Amino acid sequence: MKSTTTRSTRSQQRSKQADAKFVIVIGALFVIIVGTIVLLNRMGAQPQVTPNAAPVDVSTLLPLADPVNPIRGFHDMPNIPQMPVQGQALSADIPQANVDLPLARWDWGTIPRKPPVEKTFPIQNRGNQPLLITSVVTSCGCTTADLNSSTIPAGQRADLTVIFDPNFHDTSGPVTRIVWLSTNDPDMPVVELRLDANVSP
Repeated sequence: MKSTTTRSTRSQQRSKQADAKFVIVIGALFVIIVGTIVLLNRMGAQPQVTPNAAPVDVSTLLPLADPVNPIRGFHDMPNIPQMPVQGQALSADIPQANVDLPLARWDWGTIPRKPPVEKTFPIQNRGNQPLLITSVVTSCGCTTADLNSSTIPAGQRADLTVIFDPNFHDTSGPVTRIVWLSTNDPDMPVVELRLDANVSP
C-alpha cells in the first residue's frame, strides 16, 4: 500500500514538473515573438502594401483631356449624396455625356499607418457631349481626391487621384472609404468609388 502511494506521489510530481516545463517553454516563445515584433518596429520595418485588385491597362484608356477647372475633393458632410441616386434614361438619339469607369473599386490590402497611399481612377466620357463633374466629396477627412479636369470632352478622360492617410486619426483594421462625383450624365448623376484597406496597428 505504501509502495502504491509513493508511486502515485512520484507520478503526480512528474506531471507537475512536465506542466511547469510546458508553461516555461510557451512563455519563452511568447517573449521571443513579442521581442521580435518590437525589434522590427524599432528598425522601421513595415508591412508591404499588397493590393489585391487588378490594375487598369493604360493602353486601353481614352486620351487624357487638357485640364479645365481641376477640383480637389474632401470630406464635406452637407454635400455627401443620399444613395442610391436614380438616373434618368434618355433616348439613344439625344446627345449626352456618358460616364465610363474602368476601375470603380480598389483594395490596398494590408498597409502601415505611414506613409499615405494613393490610387488613380480614370473617369472616361464615352458619350457625345462634354462630361461635367460638378463636385467631388469623400467619406472621411483622412481621404482627399484630386480631379485634374472637371470638364471631360467626348472621347476623353480625366484622372482622379485619391489619397488615403491612415495616420490622420486613430485607425486600424479593415477600413472602407468612398468618393462621390456629381456629374451631368443623366444615367449616372452620382458616381461612387470605393477604396478598402486593412491598416496595421
